[in-house]
Amino acid sequence: FLLKPEWDKGNANVFLSAMGQAFFSLSLGMGCLCTYASYFKKDTNLTKTAFSVSIIDTFVAILAGLIIFPAAFSVGIQPDAGPSLIFITLPNVFQQAFSGVPLLAYIFSVMFYILLAVAALTSTISMHEVVTAYLHEEFYLSRKRAASFVTGGCIFLGILCSLSLGVGKGYTIFGLNLFDLFDFVTAKIMLPLGGLCISIFTGWYLNKKIVWKEISNNGTLKVTFYKLLIFILKFIAPIAITLIFIKELGFLKL
Repeated sequence: FLLKPEWDKGNANVFLSAMGQAFFSLSLGMGCLCTYASYFKKDTNLTKTAFSVSIIDTFVAILAGLIIFPAAFSVGIQPDAGPSLIFITLPNVFQQAFSGVPLLAYIFSVMFYILLAVAALTSTISMHEVVTAYLHEEFYLSRKRAASFVTGGCIFLGILCSLSLGVGKGYTIFGLNLFDLFDFVTAKIMLPLGGLCISIFTGWYLNKKIVWKEISNNGTLKVTFYKLLIFILKFIAPIAITLIFIKELGFLKL
């Protein structure tokens, strides 16, 4: 299913969807990479770091696919089942794997969800830092106070989103419950729009001397693809991101 792709189905929609997923997977367009990069030392090689992040992200995605797809099919659930893959498929897998020892199935299930919670927390911290750093630097709040504001806001919105999957599922906006609405707005609108603005800002507005200094570490590194990078940021990236944006909104059918 994973290693034998059906090339005849590889149309423009597939590639646009894949690029949209790449935005989410690599945290593009949401300020995470910019915020963390601002804490790098001046001699950090941004090109090498970006390349490493892309390679590791791809490796982890393939590894996850090799685990999740067999697990899903083994219990008769389709891989596009959404959140149920985590909350239904994997517990069934643990029960089947340790059918003779129910206690082990329980232990491994608990361990898995603890690790899942840790993974979710680390991802949350990366996005939490973006807003915290903004409040700290722009409004001169202490980091503790800024983090408290962001945490409180996230908890409040998180509770509302959770309730929308239970007692509040009857309340909808544009036909979507609050959880689905937040998912739609962030993944399909804010991410591509943020990436588009960053691309246009860097390619057309930002002083090219600043871009050159950041990429070449103030001229100490040889950057042979600099002109190509600027060309991509100016022309190719905005067009590609716009196509993703329109596709994710459902206005583009290819």
